[in-house]
Amino acid sequence: MSEYCIELNNLTKKFGKFTAVDDFSLKLLPGKVYGIVGPNGAGKSTTMAMIMGSLHPTSGTGNVKGHELGSREALRVLGYSPEYTSFYDDMNCVEYLWYMGTLSGLSNEEAMEKATSLIKQYDLVDHAYKKVSKFSTGMKKKVSLAQAMIHDPEILLLDEPTANLDPTSRMEILNTVRSMVQDRNLTVLISSHVLTELETVIDHVIMINHGKLIMDESIATAQEKFKQGILVVSCDNNELLYEKLEGRYSIEKAKGSIRITTADVNALKKDVVKTIFENDLVLNVLHEEVLSLDLLYKQALEGEKE
Repeated sequence: MSEYCIELNNLTKKFGKFTAVDDFSLKLLPGKVYGIVGPNGAGKSTTMAMIMGSLHPTSGTGNVKGHELGSREALRVLGYSPEYTSFYDDMNCVEYLWYMGTLSGLSNEEAMEKATSLIKQYDLVDHAYKKVSKFSTGMKKKVSLAQAMIHDPEILLLDEPTANLDPTSRMEILNTVRSMVQDRNLTVLISSHVLTELETVIDHVIMINHGKLIMDESIATAQEKFKQGILVVSCDNNELLYEKLEGRYSIEKAKGSIRITTADVNALKKDVVKTIFENDLVLNVLHEEVLSLDLLYKQALEGEKE
């Protein structure tokens, strides 16, 4: 048995002359949270749909825990919340979740028990017997997440789970995802355009552009690769420190601190500490600026254009 829970090997998906996913290979380890990012039309949703088996690749192969993509065995361990979920007009929340549970292979009793549990967990008790089709966008996202979890999957695919939500609803969804990962040791593949939020959840980034894989690394490794060499410093007299360092480094003032760019961060740290000591200053902040996922994304895509 492979150590990977999902393996995609040279997947290609064409729609007529358009290639949505181009020779895409990927391996996911269990128990990790992967973020898949890329521009609109990059192939993220198409890749998720092929993992679920709702789209068949034009070429290439893949498996979920050794089972063929789209097979009954693969679907038993997968939960999927698409970007856009269609709900039946005549079903209330309980009925919908119960029905999705039975489709996932649960008995009537098991499906009802699980539906009731998820409704409590996702704070939908007051809306349990209301029509899901009438719910707000944020509540519909919660129900979509609940149906993805109805059969206790080992792997969860979330396609834009916070799209078109207000800040409060986005945080509720992200907090729910964090709780599930911690409580269940899930493997999660999540796509989002809100990168500042995504980086608070994931520990591994997958970047895709024009259907091709351009990055597949842990956040820490990717940040190290694209590190900018910027030191953020603050003391009890930033103006004096600025004067002492100006001319020797590329330096700029920021709110409550100064930012210094260098090719040798360790040497800069020693110089800053020495300057602060020699001028009897009090050091408040000294840290290397971490590259955000947003900047990481921009730099990776710029590298693709070169």
